[in-house]
Amino acid sequence: MKKFIALSQSSKKALHVAKISAPLPVNILIQGDVGVGKKLLAREILPQSETFYASDLEKQLQQKLIDLESYNSIIVYEINNIINKKQFFEKVKNIRIISTSTNEYEDTQNNFPIKISLENLDNRKEDLEELIKIYTNEANKIYSSEKTVDDIKIDISQNGISLKKSIFKSVLLNSLSKNELMDVMYNYFLQEFSDGKKTYKELLEVFEKPLLRASKKVFKSQVKMAENLELNRITLRKKLTTYFKDK
Repeated sequence: MKKFIALSQSSKKALHVAKISAPLPVNILIQGDVGVGKKLLAREILPQSETFYASDLEKQLQQKLIDLESYNSIIVYEINNIINKKQFFEKVKNIRIISTSTNEYEDTQNNFPIKISLENLDNRKEDLEELIKIYTNEANKIYSSEKTVDDIKIDISQNGISLKKSIFKSVLLNSLSKNELMDVMYNYFLQEFSDGKKTYKELLEVFEKPLLRASKKVFKSQVKMAENLELNRITLRKKLTTYFKDK
């Protein structure tokens, strides 16, 4: 089981509250934006408990498809998605619940005596650095690569979710051989053709635009781009205008 990363001050505090609250017979609400580690922190409190997504559990309870009498405690993800809160909490009133929710959720019924808030990764520098190392090592192992953090463009717009995706994407793309890249393109074009009629001109952008983007970054000026690509400058300028609105 993956552990909740707690190296920054705020996450250490959150984990401490979770640990000392774990033995208490009370409901706990863990709040934060997507990808901040709410599920992992909930697992730190109840590592062996059954987990449910709130909307699914609500439907099962309404349709009497589940009997919770045998449960002493459960973890409920995304409690903010419950539609009829009063009815839901009445049905689970004898069960200890560790729930996760977005920051927008308001506990209007006061069902959670203990609330823990998790900050975004951009406010948890030590945690972010550790996660980057972990995900980079995982991606390198999977793709038989040796990429470093400097080779990777990270995205933390969705915290841990986008961070992991961006790292795996970067390592994968940087690890592709020419033949592997052509295989990717081949499968892409097969899909495009199966979805309907596509012309050469319509598909030209797929390989021409990234080629010009890379050339712009490396050669900087249009003169050097035209020389290295062996393109007429007028032709190059037209293509840049089409794809990037360059004048």
